[in-house]
Amino acid sequence: MRFVVLAFGPAVLPAGITLGSVDTATSVQDLALRDGTYDGPASALTGLQVIEASDLDVVLEQLPPVGTFEVRPVA
Repeated sequence: MRFVVLAFGPAVLPAGITLGSVDTATSVQDLALRDGTYDGPASALTGLQVIEASDLDVVLEQLPPVGTFEVRPVA
């Protein structure tokens, strides 16, 4: 399964990548989890990464301990 990790400038998703709905988003701030999208300004987006992982828990284990992220499965 593929997941997109958004790290919160402007950015464009790579060709062929479509995010799952906002209902599938998980926000992470300093390893604290919350269901839903990042609630700050979209202009704060500083990067993204596409990760192959068996499930969300595997992706969360790879995140740095400090920072704000949004994780969504690729649709």
